Parts: sequence; C-alpha cells; structure tokens
Amino acid sequence: MDNGKPKPVYARVNKTVFVWSALACLIFYGPMVVFQEGAQNLVNKSMSVITHSTDWMWEFVVFGCLVFLAWLALGRYGKVKLGRPEDKPDFSVFTWVAMMFCGGTGGGLVYWSLNEPIYYLQYPPFWLEPFSPQSAQYALAYGIFHWGFSAWATFAVAAVAFAYMYYVRRRPYLYPSYACRGILGSVVDGWVGKLIDAVVVIGLVGGMATALGFIVPMISKVSADFFGIPETTGFKVLICFVMALVYGWSCYNGLKGGIARLADFNMYLTFILLAFVLLVGPTVFMLSLFCDNFGVLLHDFVRMSFYTDPVTKSGFPQDWTVFYWAWWLAWAMYVGLFAARISKGRTIRALILNMIFSSTLACMLFYLIFGGYQVDAILNHGSQVAQVLQDQGGPAVVSFFLNSLPLKWLVIPFFIAVMVISTATGTDAASFTLANMTCHEIRDGVEPPKWIRLFWAAMLFFASTALLLVGGMDVVQLSSVLTAVPVLPLLVILAISTVKWLREDFGYDPYLTTDKYMDESSADYQRDSLGSEISQSQNI
Repeated sequence: MDNGKPKPVYARVNKTVFVWSALACLIFYGPMVVFQEGAQNLVNKSMSVITHSTDWMWEFVVFGCLVFLAWLALGRYGKVKLGRPEDKPDFSVFTWVAMMFCGGTGGGLVYWSLNEPIYYLQYPPFWLEPFSPQSAQYALAYGIFHWGFSAWATFAVAAVAFAYMYYVRRRPYLYPSYACRGILGSVVDGWVGKLIDAVVVIGLVGGMATALGFIVPMISKVSADFFGIPETTGFKVLICFVMALVYGWSCYNGLKGGIARLADFNMYLTFILLAFVLLVGPTVFMLSLFCDNFGVLLHDFVRMSFYTDPVTKSGFPQDWTVFYWAWWLAWAMYVGLFAARISKGRTIRALILNMIFSSTLACMLFYLIFGGYQVDAILNHGSQVAQVLQDQGGPAVVSFFLNSLPLKWLVIPFFIAVMVISTATGTDAASFTLANMTCHEIRDGVEPPKWIRLFWAAMLFFASTALLLVGGMDVVQLSSVLTAVPVLPLLVILAISTVKWLREDFGYDPYLTTDKYMDESSADYQRDSLGSEISQSQNI
C-alpha cells in the first residue's frame, strides 16, 4: 500500500506478439513516409480493385452480424451475466455508454456528420437528381445508416465473444487468437495464434490511423483559419503531436484514472456543443428533416444493406458503404476488446442492446443537428458550402460551418478543445487495447505496463503522420480497407466460437450457474493456462 492506495499490478508483455506486430506496422507505414508519391499511385489502383470485387462479401457479413446479435440478445442466452453472480458493474451506465461511444467514434463523427449530407445531396444514391427534394430524403438517412445499427453490430459481435471469454470463462487473455479457440482449438497456441494477433494489431492501428487521417486535417484547418496562419504539413504534424500528448497522458493513467474521466468530460462538452447548434440553427426544420430521413432509413434499410449497383456501376455503394463496413471491421476487434473490458457485471443482452441502440441514438443526434444544419443552409439559404467541399475539401467545410455560427470567437476554440478531447478519448482507448493485446494475461484488476501503452500511442502517431504525408482521402480509405480484409473471417470465427461456448456451458438453460467454468483453481483452467504458458515460452 502507498498513501492508502494499492500498488498497481502490471501484466507481463507477450514479446513475440509485441515485436512482430510493431515490426509489421513499421513495414506497412514506413514506406508511406519515404516513398510518398509512389505510395499514392499504388493506392489509387488498389482501392478500386478491392472495393468493387468484394462489395457483396462486406455487405453479407455486416448484415449477418445484425441477424446473429438479434438472435443472441432476444434468445435464451441474452440473460447470461458477464461475470460471477455477485459481480457488479465497474462503471455507471452513463460512464459505460460514454466510454463505449467515445471509444467507437472519436472525433470522426463530427467530421462526417458535417460533410456526408453534402455529398449525398451533390451525388445522391439510386440515380436521383442532385440537390433535389428526393436527394434530401437520403442526406441524413445514409449517414445514420453508416454510423448506426450495422456499424455497431460489427463491434458487438467481437465484444460479446471477448467479454464471455474474459468474465464467464475467466480466461485472462485479451487477444483475439484466444477467442478463436472455440473453433481453432489448440492451434492458436502456436504461430497461427501469433499471426492472428499481429494481423489484428495492424488492423487496429490502420483503423485508428484512418480516423486520425480525417480528424487531424479538420482540427488543423479550423485552427489555422481561426488564428490566421498558413496550414502547412508541419502544422498538421504539430497538431497530431499535441493530440498524441493528450491521449498518451490519458492512456498512461489507465482505464479508471484517465479514460473514464476523459469520456465523461467529453460527453458533457459534446452535448453543450450540440445543444448550442440546435438552438441557434433552424430547429424546426432540422427536427422535421430528421423525422423524414429516419422514416426513409427504416423503409429502405434492407435495400441499402445490399445495394451494390453492378449494372450502372455508379460507385456509390463501393465508395461509401463498402468503405464504411471495412473501416468498422478494422475497428471491430479494438472496440470489441475495449467494450468487453468495461462490461463486467452486465448481461449479454444489455451489452448488445446498448452498443447497437444507445450508441446509434447518440450518432443520430450528430446527423440531426450538424447534418440538418448543412442541408438547410444549402437548400433553403443558397449556401455555397457544396462548392467549398468540391474546391477545398472536408476540413474547409467544417471551418466554413463554424464561421457561420454566432459567437464564433467563443465557439471555435470550444470546438477545437472538444475535438482534441474527443479524439484523445477514442485514441487512448485504442492504445490501451493494443497494450492489452500484446500482454500474456490481463486478469481482472490488472493493467498493461505503462511503457507499452505509451509505445502504442506513439505508433498511432507515427501511422497517422504517414497517412498525412502521403495525403488524399484515397490513401486514408485504403489503409482501412486493406487492414480490415483479414479481420472479416476472424469476426465469423468469433461468432461461431461464442455460440459453441454458450451451448457447452449452458446447453438450453441460461439460468445455470457457471461457477464450474469460471473457477480459476479448477483443473480445467490450470491445464489450459499451463498449456498456453508452455506454448508461449517455446515461441519466445
């Protein structure tokens, strides 16, 4: 004890997974820093090939996640508790949802809720006329679709699998390969498991770098315009470095000392910003437009879920839906691991419903307010923001929007602060999760060493800087798509493993106690743990 507080207990680093994952990230992102022009040319060719040839695969898997989770949450296994019968949640409902939402969105939601509606007005789906009343019906609907139920379903599949493994079966291995044990068995103890973990780490870094690739230019542009200074590449890197310091500090302070507090603070500030725009904007129009678009979303949800446009080849579903599904899958393991870590004492049903519905409702607010404001400005007030998007890009749109608000001298600094904190919340959750994944065991109450948390925070800074130097939305999008490809089959394996474990542990009675499976002194646990440790020592 030190000053009345227990000394922190740190996990042992899995050197094999850590070293190979770190090297793989350097090999993947290093050339982008050195060969910037060549990387851009390769990206432009690769992106189209991947998205147009595999569009059906992404859409079937993501919709399948929704169907699987509906069966799981509403069926007999929904009441299974993630923990012992006496276990209580570590966080209040507000903090739990705030951490989950901030970890899964970061500042990217603000960027896209201000830009997506403009794209859908200008280049609408289903062969509609640009800037027509019909295109306005999809302006918010498609944004909510991409950030809503389907997106969070990909996260929830992984979250249930990891939470069940960790809190019900009490296996303190917060890395994806172990969660595949239900299907792959002891194979995951060898090089296959290490490969799975390394691939997921690369995907997680790619997913977060993708998010930062959108957010950093946005904060950079808004800051440069506000202070009246030129927006250079060096200035963008400086902004990225400042954010790295913020999320590095939070990650260094751990789950309860840093991330939970930052998530709460971020939610309060975000609600203030949203409330301000709702009040000073066209409130009645925004609410009416949202209601209409939400109805369109419910009516066309299945059509939007399987839209590929193979005949006219407009590219709309590939550029938007396929990209988003790949981005979410790149994040799925990270958000799933993080959500599992903070969901002790909840039921499977509560975890699924809160991830899918609570987080979707929060995302809807952004499109209702920010998206509705933009649509009103274009269709009802003749705003030239669509031209700004075409000529200067998405970050300039955000700056244009902020400068159209009253009290901009106060709103813009507040916005910058909110974006830095929001991005830091999501990124430090990712750094913390990466640190968990590269340790041998993370038992309840144990955290990864602080140095490895800072290392992964630095790696995210390096990867996002690489994308900034190469430049262009195509580069950012390809980073997400490439790193998500190997995650897709892993998500299917996790779903099957979860069902297999549930049937083994509960059969057809979800009210059975699971003490015999959770007892860490049992011969089954010791044999499993010993076998894993022997395999790990051999690989190291």
